[in-house]
Parts: sequence; C-alpha cells; structure tokens
Amino acid sequence: MSRIEIEVATEADNEELLRLMAEVPMPGSVRVAYCRDPNFFDALRVEGRTSQVIVGRDARSGRLAGMGSRSIKPMYVNGVPTNVGYLSSLRVVEEYRRTPNLARGYEKLRELHEDGAARIYLSTILSGNRLAQRLTTARGRLPAYHDIGEFRSLAISLRQRIRATTNGRLEIRPAAGDDAPALAALLNAEGRHRQFFPAYSEDDFFCHDGLLAGLAPEDVLIAFSAGRPVGLVAGWDQKTFRRSVVTGYAPWLRGVRLLYNLYSCAAGLPALPPVSAVLNYCYLALVCICGDDREVFAALLERLARSKRESCSFLMAGMHERDPLLPVLTRLRHWVYPSRLYVVCWADGEPFFARLDNRPPYLELGSL
Repeated sequence: MSRIEIEVATEADNEELLRLMAEVPMPGSVRVAYCRDPNFFDALRVEGRTSQVIVGRDARSGRLAGMGSRSIKPMYVNGVPTNVGYLSSLRVVEEYRRTPNLARGYEKLRELHEDGAARIYLSTILSGNRLAQRLTTARGRLPAYHDIGEFRSLAISLRQRIRATTNGRLEIRPAAGDDAPALAALLNAEGRHRQFFPAYSEDDFFCHDGLLAGLAPEDVLIAFSAGRPVGLVAGWDQKTFRRSVVTGYAPWLRGVRLLYNLYSCAAGLPALPPVSAVLNYCYLALVCICGDDREVFAALLERLARSKRESCSFLMAGMHERDPLLPVLTRLRHWVYPSRLYVVCWADGEPFFARLDNRPPYLELGSL
C-alpha cells in the first residue's frame, strides 16, 4: 500500500488540482466534472473569504491521490452574522478509495479547525455519491454529519415561457453600479430570516475578488412596489472561472439521449449535451424576496429568463425543501438533482449546532 502524505496545497499545486477536478467527475446518471481553470484558488474566492485546500500525495509516485477544501465566510445564523465553514471539492482517485487515508485527511482538517475561525461547517452530498455518503455514518476520528434536509438543485430550461402576473404593481429594473450599498442593505435585512444566508457587504458586488466575483450590475434585477424595493434575484454566469463539463452518461441514458433531445425540444426541457460539452447555464443567485411574496419572485424569474435566454440554455437554481419559495421553481419544467444538506461539526461545535433554530436554510448555489 502506498504511503499518502497529507498537506496543505499551495499555488504550486494548481495544475495538479485542476487535473484532479477534471479527471474525477461527480457520479450519477449524468457524470459532470467541475472544472476550475485557469486557477483553482481564484475560483475558490466565491466560496469564502478565506479558503484552504488539503491534498493527499502518493509518497512513491508523487501523484495526487485526493483533495478537499475548507472555506469560511459570514452567514446569518439564528439571525446573527456568524462565521460558518463549508467543506467541498472532495475528490479521491478511485484506486485510493479503500485506504485509511480519508480519515487522515479529516485529521488534517481538524488541525486547521483549531484556528477557531468557524464552529460548524456545511456540506452537501449529491444523491448517488456513495463515497461521500459513507462519511455521514462513519465514526472514530471523523466529525459528525447532521442531516438537516434535502437541498434541491434544479436545471430550469430557458426555452420555456415563464409567465407571471403582477397586475402592474411592480417595476423591475437591472441594477446599476452605484446600487451596491442598497443591494447589500436589502440582502442583509431580509437574509437574516434564512438560516445560513450569506452576510454580504457592498464590497462583494461588481468587483473581481469578492464573494460575488464575475457578477455584473446588469445581471441583478430589482423589483419595486410603490417606489420601495421588494425583491431581487440575479443570473450569475461563472464560465470564465468555473465550468461544468459532461464526461459521460449512464448506459441507459446514453442509449436514449438523442430520442430524449427530440422530445425535450418540443417540451421546452433542457437538452442532454454531448460528452465533453460545457454546460451552458447561469446560476440563480441572491434570491431575496420581502415577505416571501411568490408573485414578486415569479415576476423576477420571468424577467430574468427573458434577459438570459439568448446567452444561456438553462438556469441552475437551488433551494432547501422547506423554503417557501421552492414551489415557484418546481412548477416550471426542469430536471432536479437532489442532495442532502449537512451541518458538520467536531465535538466543540455540538453545543452550537444544538442551538440552531428552525429557519429555512439558504445556500448560494453559485458558491458551492
């Protein structure tokens, strides 16, 4: 058995990290590789204000055997801005998956956790990802994984016509560059009603290196009623630094792909692209609707779909199963990718986890 050395990655590891992300796709009927070129560390800037990547390296060959990342950013927890971690990018080369080194990787994460930057972490695990699902029941040196419900990622076709009725009471316009302070104020005022809503600052908007890197003013839509802002959404296109590439299909799906695409064209559903294609989507982001008004949300979605239809094939949206706005999304034609949302903590985080209240969780899908 090869000896694996666990260490914190540096910029010198960038090319190997990019290769590992491309070569180890996420499992499922549609296998997708999450590519982060040209720079893996630059792509991490949307995941947290600080991020660390650990890698396992085969001491004999020098090859990367696996990786994972830890990111920290402020989120609303029980209505109060609090630093929360996010564990992501778990990738293990298949030949190393039956070794004890995964536990050693978590020991390294525990060492990093000793900096006290966060007491709890979030993690999502796609249904069908058996390697990651095994972590949730493991004991010993691994942290506890507390299941807090289903998180649904929906690929919403922009071929369909999304209709909304507001009786003319709303004015919707794109944001302008000087709207950043007002956007941050609205997000923070309403976001505290969700568990784990990011605590944004105006410096995160319309810049290269904020939590919302790559988001332009015209990507953000604001709804007004009687001159007062009542909601906003954004269409966040990240293809310049984060792309999803189809690497294969399950045999049953590969056999019917062409027939399905004929049907999808007529039905207004997303088509199944060829292998090696970059998925052409943008993320639904910054969902902030005052009073969870579904009519306002539907109107913003309709306008966003019209604005993105020429440049994107579908909209990727994500919501927790308890989010009161989810029915607005599920009534549209879509594919769904279910996953489970976990609060992950070591022993020192258990009292904090026990104090979480019952607000519906929110995750910024474009930051996962």
